[in-house]
Amino acid sequence: MDNTGTKISLPVIVTHDGLLKSYLDYLIVHRNKSRSWKDRSAFAVRLLIDYTNQNKDCFANPHQLFREFSNSLYTGTIGEDGSDPSWLRWRPRSDKDAAFLISLITNYTDWLSEQSEEKKLQINPKVRPNRYEEWMGLAAFYQKKRRAFLSHLWASKPDPSHFRKVMPRKVSRSSGNEGKKSFPEGRIDDLLWNGFTRYGFETSDTVHERLDLKNVLITMLMHYGGLRLSECFHLWVEDVAPWEDGTALVKVFHPDKGRTRPNGPSRREELIQKYGMQPRFEYSKSHTLHAGWKAPKEDNESRHFLRVWWFPQSAGETFNDLWRLYLTYQRHPDDDKHPFAFTTQSGAPHSIKGYNQSLKRAVERIGLLFSKEAGTTAHAHRHSYGQALADAKASPFIIKNALHHKSIESQQVYTELTDKQMRAHLNSLSPEHGLISPSKQGLTHED
Repeated sequence: MDNTGTKISLPVIVTHDGLLKSYLDYLIVHRNKSRSWKDRSAFAVRLLIDYTNQNKDCFANPHQLFREFSNSLYTGTIGEDGSDPSWLRWRPRSDKDAAFLISLITNYTDWLSEQSEEKKLQINPKVRPNRYEEWMGLAAFYQKKRRAFLSHLWASKPDPSHFRKVMPRKVSRSSGNEGKKSFPEGRIDDLLWNGFTRYGFETSDTVHERLDLKNVLITMLMHYGGLRLSECFHLWVEDVAPWEDGTALVKVFHPDKGRTRPNGPSRREELIQKYGMQPRFEYSKSHTLHAGWKAPKEDNESRHFLRVWWFPQSAGETFNDLWRLYLTYQRHPDDDKHPFAFTTQSGAPHSIKGYNQSLKRAVERIGLLFSKEAGTTAHAHRHSYGQALADAKASPFIIKNALHHKSIESQQVYTELTDKQMRAHLNSLSPEHGLISPSKQGLTHED
Protein backbone atom coordinates (compact mmCIF):
# COMPACT_ATOMS: atom_id res chain seq x y z
CA MET A 1 0.00 0.00 0.00
CA ASP A 2 2.76 2.45 0.92
CA ASN A 3 6.32 2.65 2.26
CA THR A 4 5.45 1.77 5.86
CA GLY A 5 6.27 -1.92 5.52
CA THR A 6 2.77 -2.93 6.60
CA LYS A 7 1.36 -5.97 4.81
CA ILE A 8 -2.22 -7.17 4.70
CA SER A 9 -3.74 -10.48 3.70
CA LEU A 10 -7.18 -10.39 2.13
CA PRO A 11 -9.51 -12.91 0.46
CA VAL A 12 -10.09 -12.30 -3.25
CA ILE A 13 -12.74 -13.37 -5.74
CA VAL A 14 -11.47 -14.79 -9.01
CA THR A 15 -14.03 -15.15 -11.81
CA HIS A 16 -13.81 -16.69 -15.29
CA ASP A 17 -12.74 -13.25 -16.49
CA GLY A 18 -10.11 -12.79 -13.80
CA LEU A 19 -9.86 -10.95 -10.49
CA LEU A 20 -12.91 -9.01 -9.27
CA LYS A 21 -10.85 -5.89 -8.72
CA SER A 22 -13.64 -3.71 -7.36
CA TYR A 23 -14.21 -6.14 -4.50
CA LEU A 24 -10.52 -6.22 -3.64
CA ASP A 25 -10.53 -2.41 -3.56
CA TYR A 26 -13.54 -2.57 -1.25
CA LEU A 27 -11.78 -4.93 1.17
CA ILE A 28 -8.63 -2.80 1.17
CA VAL A 29 -10.74 0.11 2.39
CA HIS A 30 -12.32 -2.13 5.04
CA ARG A 31 -9.16 -4.06 5.94
CA ASN A 32 -9.55 -3.38 9.66
CA LYS A 33 -12.65 -5.58 9.81
CA SER A 34 -12.23 -9.02 11.37
CA ARG A 35 -11.12 -11.92 9.21
CA SER A 36 -14.43 -13.72 9.79
CA TRP A 37 -16.32 -10.64 8.52
CA LYS A 38 -14.15 -10.51 5.40
CA ASP A 39 -14.61 -14.21 4.70
CA ARG A 40 -18.36 -13.98 5.15
CA SER A 41 -18.54 -10.87 2.98
CA ALA A 42 -16.61 -12.63 0.20
CA PHE A 43 -18.94 -15.62 0.52
CA ALA A 44 -22.00 -13.36 0.13
CA VAL A 45 -20.61 -11.68 -3.00
CA ARG A 46 -19.72 -15.09 -4.45
CA LEU A 47 -23.34 -16.16 -4.00
CA LEU A 48 -24.51 -13.09 -5.92
CA ILE A 49 -22.04 -13.78 -8.73
CA ASP A 50 -23.02 -17.46 -8.91
CA TYR A 51 -26.73 -16.64 -9.03
CA THR A 52 -26.24 -13.95 -11.68
CA ASN A 53 -24.07 -16.24 -13.79
CA GLN A 54 -26.67 -19.02 -13.73
CA ASN A 55 -29.80 -16.89 -14.18
CA LYS A 56 -28.81 -13.86 -16.27
CA ASP A 57 -31.07 -14.83 -19.19
CA CYS A 58 -34.19 -15.52 -17.11
CA PHE A 59 -35.36 -11.98 -16.34
CA ALA A 60 -36.61 -8.97 -18.29
CA ASN A 61 -34.28 -6.58 -16.46
CA PRO A 62 -31.43 -6.67 -13.92
CA HIS A 63 -33.67 -5.36 -11.15
CA GLN A 64 -35.81 -8.50 -11.29
CA LEU A 65 -32.71 -10.70 -11.26
CA PHE A 66 -31.28 -9.03 -8.17
CA ARG A 67 -34.64 -9.11 -6.43
CA GLU A 68 -34.98 -12.85 -7.04
CA PHE A 69 -31.45 -13.41 -5.80
CA SER A 70 -32.48 -11.96 -2.44
CA ASN A 71 -35.58 -14.12 -2.45
CA SER A 72 -33.57 -17.26 -3.23
CA LEU A 73 -31.47 -16.81 -0.10
CA TYR A 74 -34.65 -17.29 1.92
CA THR A 75 -36.35 -19.93 -0.22
CA GLY A 76 -33.44 -21.89 -1.64
CA THR A 77 -33.23 -22.94 -5.29
CA ILE A 78 -34.34 -26.58 -5.11
CA GLY A 79 -37.80 -27.32 -6.49
CA GLU A 80 -40.51 -29.38 -4.83
CA ASP A 81 -39.50 -32.41 -6.92
CA GLY A 82 -35.84 -32.00 -5.94
CA SER A 83 -34.77 -30.50 -9.27
CA ASP A 84 -32.73 -27.34 -9.74
CA PRO A 85 -31.97 -26.36 -13.36
CA SER A 86 -29.63 -23.64 -12.11
CA TRP A 87 -27.42 -26.27 -10.41
CA LEU A 88 -26.91 -23.93 -7.47
CA ARG A 89 -28.57 -26.41 -5.06
CA TRP A 90 -29.13 -23.81 -2.36
CA ARG A 91 -31.03 -24.85 0.74
CA PRO A 92 -33.35 -22.30 2.39
CA ARG A 93 -31.42 -20.14 4.86
CA SER A 94 -32.66 -18.90 8.19
CA ASP A 95 -34.10 -15.39 8.17
CA LYS A 96 -31.20 -14.16 10.29
CA ASP A 97 -28.51 -15.65 8.05
CA ALA A 98 -30.15 -14.48 4.82
CA ALA A 99 -30.59 -10.95 6.19
CA PHE A 100 -26.93 -10.86 7.26
CA LEU A 101 -25.72 -11.95 3.83
CA ILE A 102 -27.92 -9.31 2.23
CA SER A 103 -26.52 -6.65 4.55
CA LEU A 104 -22.95 -7.61 3.58
CA ILE A 105 -23.73 -7.26 -0.12
CA THR A 106 -25.57 -4.01 0.54
CA ASN A 107 -22.47 -2.57 2.19
CA TYR A 108 -20.41 -3.50 -0.87
CA THR A 109 -22.89 -2.19 -3.43
CA ASP A 110 -23.40 1.04 -1.47
CA TRP A 111 -19.65 1.59 -1.48
CA LEU A 112 -19.45 0.66 -5.16
CA SER A 113 -22.16 3.12 -6.13
CA GLU A 114 -20.11 5.92 -4.58
CA GLN A 115 -17.06 4.95 -6.64
CA SER A 116 -18.81 4.50 -9.97
CA GLU A 117 -19.84 7.15 -12.44
CA GLU A 118 -23.59 6.87 -12.41
CA LYS A 119 -24.10 7.61 -16.09
CA LYS A 120 -21.41 5.31 -17.45
CA LEU A 121 -21.81 2.62 -14.82
CA GLN A 122 -18.09 1.92 -15.04
CA ILE A 123 -15.93 0.71 -12.20
CA ASN A 124 -12.91 2.44 -13.68
CA PRO A 125 -13.51 4.98 -16.49
CA LYS A 126 -10.09 4.24 -17.99
CA VAL A 127 -10.58 0.48 -18.19
CA ARG A 128 -13.51 -1.34 -19.75
CA PRO A 129 -15.02 -3.51 -17.03
CA ASN A 130 -15.47 -7.23 -17.60
CA ARG A 131 -18.92 -8.80 -17.38
CA TYR A 132 -18.64 -9.57 -13.67
CA GLU A 133 -17.64 -6.00 -12.87
CA GLU A 134 -20.58 -4.84 -14.98
CA TRP A 135 -22.95 -7.03 -12.99
CA MET A 136 -21.64 -5.62 -9.71
CA GLY A 137 -21.91 -2.11 -11.13
CA LEU A 138 -25.52 -2.74 -12.11
CA ALA A 139 -26.24 -4.16 -8.66
CA ALA A 140 -24.82 -0.99 -7.10
CA PHE A 141 -26.88 1.18 -9.48
CA TYR A 142 -30.19 -0.53 -8.70
CA GLN A 143 -29.48 -0.67 -4.99
CA LYS A 144 -28.78 3.06 -4.93
CA LYS A 145 -31.72 4.04 -7.15
CA ARG A 146 -34.42 1.77 -5.77
CA ARG A 147 -33.18 0.64 -2.36
CA ALA A 148 -35.28 -2.44 -2.97
CA PHE A 149 -33.63 -5.53 -4.36
CA LEU A 150 -31.44 -6.03 -1.29
CA SER A 151 -33.85 -4.52 1.20
CA HIS A 152 -34.29 -6.47 4.41
CA LEU A 153 -37.76 -4.94 4.80
CA TRP A 154 -38.71 -6.14 1.33
CA ALA A 155 -37.31 -9.59 1.94
CA SER A 156 -39.23 -10.00 5.18
CA LYS A 157 -42.58 -9.60 3.35
CA PRO A 158 -42.06 -10.65 -0.28
CA ASP A 159 -44.78 -10.96 -2.84
CA PRO A 160 -46.02 -14.59 -2.69
CA SER A 161 -45.79 -14.81 -6.47
CA HIS A 162 -42.03 -14.47 -6.21
CA PHE A 163 -41.67 -17.64 -4.16
CA ARG A 164 -40.92 -20.96 -5.73
CA LYS A 165 -42.03 -24.22 -4.19
CA VAL A 166 -39.24 -25.74 -2.15
CA MET A 167 -38.57 -29.06 -0.52
CA PRO A 168 -39.89 -29.13 3.07
CA ARG A 169 -37.31 -28.60 5.76
CA LYS A 170 -36.53 -31.42 8.11
CA VAL A 171 -38.20 -30.87 11.47
CA SER A 172 -36.25 -31.78 14.58
CA ARG A 173 -37.94 -34.32 16.81
CA SER A 174 -36.24 -33.05 19.94
CA SER A 175 -38.47 -32.05 22.84
CA GLY A 176 -38.08 -28.35 23.46
CA ASN A 177 -35.00 -26.96 25.17
CA GLU A 178 -34.34 -29.88 27.46
CA GLY A 179 -30.73 -31.03 27.37
CA LYS A 180 -29.93 -28.88 24.38
CA LYS A 181 -27.85 -26.02 25.67
CA SER A 182 -26.25 -26.41 29.09
CA PHE A 183 -23.74 -29.13 29.87
CA PRO A 184 -25.48 -32.18 31.42
CA GLU A 185 -26.33 -31.47 35.04
CA GLY A 186 -24.04 -33.05 37.61
CA ARG A 187 -21.40 -34.20 35.07
CA ILE A 188 -18.92 -31.31 35.02
CA ASP A 189 -16.71 -32.76 37.78
CA ASP A 190 -16.58 -36.06 35.93
CA LEU A 191 -15.52 -34.25 32.75
CA LEU A 192 -12.81 -32.17 34.42
CA TRP A 193 -11.26 -34.84 36.64
CA ASN A 194 -11.89 -38.01 34.62
CA GLY A 195 -12.38 -36.84 31.05
CA PHE A 196 -9.23 -34.82 30.40
CA THR A 197 -6.79 -37.53 31.47
CA ARG A 198 -3.41 -38.00 29.83
CA TYR A 199 -2.67 -41.21 27.99
CA GLY A 200 -0.68 -43.60 30.17
CA PHE A 201 -1.26 -41.60 33.39
CA GLU A 202 -4.96 -42.27 33.94
CA THR A 203 -4.38 -43.88 37.35
CA SER A 204 -1.76 -41.46 38.66
CA ASP A 205 -2.52 -39.78 42.01
CA THR A 206 -0.56 -36.68 40.97
CA VAL A 207 -2.82 -34.07 39.41
CA HIS A 208 -0.31 -32.61 36.97
CA GLU A 209 0.61 -36.09 35.76
CA ARG A 210 -2.94 -37.40 35.36
CA LEU A 211 -4.71 -34.39 33.82
CA ASP A 212 -4.20 -32.38 30.64
CA LEU A 213 -4.35 -29.11 32.54
CA LYS A 214 -4.55 -26.69 29.62
CA ASN A 215 -7.84 -28.21 28.48
CA VAL A 216 -9.15 -28.39 32.05
CA LEU A 217 -8.35 -24.69 32.53
CA ILE A 218 -10.00 -23.67 29.24
CA THR A 219 -13.13 -25.62 30.17
CA MET A 220 -13.24 -23.94 33.59
CA LEU A 221 -12.95 -20.49 32.00
CA MET A 222 -16.11 -21.24 30.03
CA HIS A 223 -18.09 -23.22 32.61
CA TYR A 224 -17.30 -21.16 35.69
CA GLY A 225 -16.20 -17.89 34.06
CA GLY A 226 -18.64 -17.60 31.18
CA LEU A 227 -16.03 -16.99 28.47
CA ARG A 228 -16.57 -17.92 24.85
CA LEU A 229 -14.16 -20.57 23.61
CA SER A 230 -12.43 -18.14 21.23
CA GLU A 231 -11.78 -15.65 24.04
CA CYS A 232 -9.71 -18.24 25.92
CA PHE A 233 -7.25 -18.37 23.03
CA HIS A 234 -6.47 -14.65 23.21
CA LEU A 235 -5.12 -15.01 26.77
CA TRP A 236 -1.44 -14.28 27.40
CA VAL A 237 0.49 -15.77 30.31
CA GLU A 238 0.64 -12.36 32.01
CA ASP A 239 -3.15 -12.03 31.87
CA VAL A 240 -3.61 -14.48 34.77
CA ALA A 241 -2.52 -13.54 38.29
CA PRO A 242 -3.47 -14.53 41.85
CA TRP A 243 -6.07 -12.23 43.44
CA GLU A 244 -6.35 -11.10 47.03
CA ASP A 245 -9.41 -13.29 47.67
CA GLY A 246 -7.53 -16.45 46.67
CA THR A 247 -9.04 -16.68 43.20
CA ALA A 248 -7.27 -16.15 39.89
CA LEU A 249 -7.64 -12.67 38.42
CA VAL A 250 -8.11 -13.27 34.68
CA LYS A 251 -8.24 -10.39 32.20
CA VAL A 252 -9.02 -10.97 28.54
CA PHE A 253 -7.65 -8.09 26.48
CA HIS A 254 -8.96 -7.00 23.11
CA PRO A 255 -6.61 -8.78 20.66
CA ASP A 256 -6.01 -5.53 18.78
CA LYS A 257 -6.63 -2.51 21.03
CA GLY A 258 -5.92 -4.04 24.45
CA ARG A 259 -3.13 -2.48 26.57
CA THR A 260 -1.45 -4.29 29.45
CA ARG A 261 -0.26 -0.95 30.88
CA PRO A 262 -2.25 2.30 30.71
CA ASN A 263 0.23 4.06 28.42
CA GLY A 264 1.88 0.97 26.99
CA PRO A 265 1.75 -0.44 23.46
CA SER A 266 -1.38 -2.12 22.15
CA ARG A 267 -1.62 -5.87 21.83
CA ARG A 268 -1.32 -5.52 18.05
CA GLU A 269 1.89 -3.51 18.42
CA GLU A 270 3.41 -6.02 20.81
CA LEU A 271 2.50 -8.99 18.63
CA ILE A 272 4.03 -7.39 15.53
CA GLN A 273 7.15 -5.94 17.14
CA LYS A 274 8.08 -8.80 19.50
CA TYR A 275 6.74 -11.87 17.73
CA GLY A 276 6.01 -10.96 14.11
CA MET A 277 2.41 -12.08 14.55
CA GLN A 278 -1.05 -10.65 13.84
CA PRO A 279 -3.96 -10.61 16.29
CA ARG A 280 -5.44 -14.08 16.17
CA PHE A 281 -8.84 -12.98 14.87
CA GLU A 282 -7.18 -11.78 11.64
CA TYR A 283 -5.97 -15.23 10.61
CA SER A 284 -8.23 -17.24 8.30
CA LYS A 285 -10.54 -19.78 9.91
CA SER A 286 -8.46 -22.62 8.49
CA HIS A 287 -5.29 -21.34 10.20
CA THR A 288 -4.28 -22.96 13.49
CA LEU A 289 -3.85 -19.52 15.06
CA HIS A 290 -7.38 -18.35 14.25
CA ALA A 291 -9.55 -17.31 17.20
CA GLY A 292 -12.59 -15.13 16.63
CA TRP A 293 -13.65 -12.05 18.58
CA LYS A 294 -17.30 -11.15 19.25
CA ALA A 295 -16.74 -7.60 20.58
CA PRO A 296 -17.96 -8.28 24.15
CA LYS A 297 -18.76 -5.55 26.65
CA GLU A 298 -15.47 -4.51 28.23
CA ASP A 299 -14.96 -4.00 31.96
CA ASN A 300 -12.21 -1.47 31.27
CA GLU A 301 -12.85 0.64 28.18
CA SER A 302 -9.58 2.59 28.34
CA ARG A 303 -7.33 -0.48 28.37
CA HIS A 304 -9.88 -2.65 26.55
CA PHE A 305 -10.17 -5.77 28.65
CA LEU A 306 -12.91 -7.84 30.23
CA ARG A 307 -12.58 -9.62 33.53
CA VAL A 308 -13.59 -13.17 34.34
CA TRP A 309 -16.22 -13.21 37.11
CA TRP A 310 -16.00 -16.60 38.78
CA PHE A 311 -19.22 -18.35 39.83
CA PRO A 312 -19.03 -19.94 42.26
CA GLN A 313 -16.00 -18.19 43.73
CA SER A 314 -14.49 -21.51 44.81
CA ALA A 315 -14.00 -22.33 41.11
CA GLY A 316 -11.67 -19.34 40.83
CA GLU A 317 -9.64 -20.67 43.74
CA THR A 318 -9.35 -24.10 42.12
CA PHE A 319 -8.38 -22.47 38.82
CA ASN A 320 -5.63 -20.54 40.61
CA ASP A 321 -4.16 -23.75 42.04
CA LEU A 322 -4.32 -25.60 38.71
CA TRP A 323 -2.86 -22.60 36.85
CA ARG A 324 0.26 -22.73 39.03
CA LEU A 325 0.63 -26.44 38.37
CA TYR A 326 0.15 -25.88 34.64
CA LEU A 327 2.87 -23.20 34.46
CA THR A 328 5.26 -25.29 36.53
CA TYR A 329 4.84 -28.68 34.90
CA GLN A 330 2.96 -28.55 31.61
CA ARG A 331 3.35 -25.27 29.73
CA HIS A 332 6.02 -26.21 27.23
CA PRO A 333 8.78 -23.70 26.45
CA ASP A 334 7.99 -21.54 23.46
CA ASP A 335 11.48 -19.98 23.16
CA ASP A 336 9.78 -16.58 23.47
CA LYS A 337 8.15 -17.03 20.07
CA HIS A 338 4.67 -16.10 21.28
CA PRO A 339 2.95 -14.86 24.46
CA PHE A 340 -0.14 -17.08 24.49
CA ALA A 341 -1.11 -18.90 27.66
CA PHE A 342 -2.01 -22.33 26.31
CA THR A 343 0.53 -24.34 24.32
CA THR A 344 0.93 -27.69 22.62
CA GLN A 345 3.66 -30.16 23.51
CA SER A 346 5.90 -28.48 20.94
CA GLY A 347 5.42 -25.07 22.57
CA ALA A 348 3.23 -23.72 19.76
CA PRO A 349 0.00 -21.87 20.61
CA HIS A 350 -2.86 -24.27 21.35
CA SER A 351 -5.58 -24.24 18.66
CA ILE A 352 -9.37 -24.21 18.89
CA LYS A 353 -9.46 -27.31 16.68
CA GLY A 354 -7.06 -29.07 19.05
CA TYR A 355 -9.21 -28.21 22.05
CA ASN A 356 -12.41 -29.40 20.39
CA GLN A 357 -10.78 -32.72 19.54
CA SER A 358 -9.66 -33.12 23.16
CA LEU A 359 -13.12 -32.14 24.42
CA LYS A 360 -14.76 -34.76 22.20
CA ARG A 361 -12.46 -37.47 23.55
CA ALA A 362 -13.06 -36.33 27.14
CA VAL A 363 -16.85 -36.28 26.72
CA GLU A 364 -16.92 -39.75 25.18
CA ARG A 365 -14.50 -41.03 27.82
CA ILE A 366 -17.08 -40.34 30.52
CA GLY A 367 -19.84 -42.02 28.52
CA LEU A 368 -21.62 -39.01 27.00
CA LEU A 369 -22.52 -38.29 23.39
CA PHE A 370 -20.60 -35.39 21.86
CA SER A 371 -23.11 -33.17 20.09
CA LYS A 372 -24.73 -29.75 20.26
CA GLU A 373 -28.11 -31.34 20.96
CA ALA A 374 -26.66 -33.21 23.94
CA GLY A 375 -25.19 -29.99 25.34
CA THR A 376 -21.65 -31.35 25.34
CA THR A 377 -19.90 -29.06 22.85
CA ALA A 378 -17.77 -26.15 24.03
CA HIS A 379 -20.43 -23.42 23.92
CA ALA A 380 -22.69 -25.40 26.26
CA HIS A 381 -20.39 -24.43 29.14
CA ARG A 382 -21.13 -20.74 28.65
CA HIS A 383 -24.82 -21.63 28.71
CA SER A 384 -24.24 -23.53 31.98
CA TYR A 385 -22.63 -20.43 33.47
CA GLY A 386 -25.54 -18.20 32.51
CA GLN A 387 -28.08 -20.74 33.71
CA ALA A 388 -26.29 -21.17 37.05
CA LEU A 389 -26.50 -17.41 37.66
CA ALA A 390 -30.19 -17.41 36.72
CA ASP A 391 -30.88 -20.37 39.05
CA ALA A 392 -29.14 -18.47 41.85
CA LYS A 393 -31.63 -15.60 41.29
CA ALA A 394 -28.97 -13.18 40.05
CA SER A 395 -30.45 -10.00 38.63
CA PRO A 396 -30.55 -9.62 34.83
CA PHE A 397 -27.99 -6.81 35.08
CA ILE A 398 -25.55 -9.01 37.02
CA ILE A 399 -25.94 -11.75 34.41
CA LYS A 400 -25.49 -9.21 31.61
CA ASN A 401 -22.21 -7.96 33.08
CA ALA A 402 -20.95 -11.44 33.96
CA LEU A 403 -21.53 -12.65 30.38
CA HIS A 404 -20.16 -9.35 29.01
CA HIS A 405 -23.21 -8.64 26.91
CA LYS A 406 -23.87 -5.15 25.61
CA SER A 407 -27.65 -5.54 25.76
CA ILE A 408 -29.93 -7.16 28.28
CA GLU A 409 -31.68 -9.12 25.53
CA SER A 410 -28.49 -10.92 24.48
CA GLN A 411 -28.39 -13.08 27.59
CA GLN A 412 -31.90 -14.48 27.26
CA VAL A 413 -30.71 -17.42 25.18
CA TYR A 414 -28.36 -18.37 28.04
CA THR A 415 -31.06 -18.34 30.69
CA GLU A 416 -34.01 -20.01 28.96
CA LEU A 417 -35.84 -22.60 31.01
CA THR A 418 -35.69 -26.26 30.03
CA ASP A 419 -38.85 -28.37 29.78
CA LYS A 420 -38.08 -29.87 33.19
CA GLN A 421 -37.67 -26.46 34.78
CA MET A 422 -40.85 -25.19 33.14
CA ARG A 423 -42.84 -28.10 34.59
CA ALA A 424 -41.38 -27.53 38.05
CA HIS A 425 -42.15 -23.80 37.92
CA LEU A 426 -45.72 -24.34 36.74
CA ASN A 427 -46.32 -27.04 39.36
CA SER A 428 -45.10 -24.71 42.10
CA LEU A 429 -47.51 -22.03 40.86
CA SER A 430 -50.51 -24.34 40.54
CA PRO A 431 -53.36 -23.83 43.06
CA GLU A 432 -53.83 -26.46 45.75
CA HIS A 433 -57.29 -27.38 44.50
CA GLY A 434 -57.40 -27.92 40.78
CA LEU A 435 -60.02 -29.44 38.52
CA ILE A 436 -61.99 -32.37 39.88
CA SER A 437 -61.45 -35.54 37.88
CA PRO A 438 -64.41 -37.05 35.97
CA SER A 439 -64.47 -40.09 38.26
CA LYS A 440 -64.84 -37.90 41.36
CA GLN A 441 -67.69 -36.05 39.75
CA GLY A 442 -69.57 -39.28 39.26
CA LEU A 443 -69.40 -39.06 35.50
CA THR A 444 -69.13 -42.21 33.44
CA HIS A 445 -68.23 -42.80 29.84
CA GLU A 446 -71.90 -43.22 28.99
CA ASP A 447 -72.64 -39.79 30.46
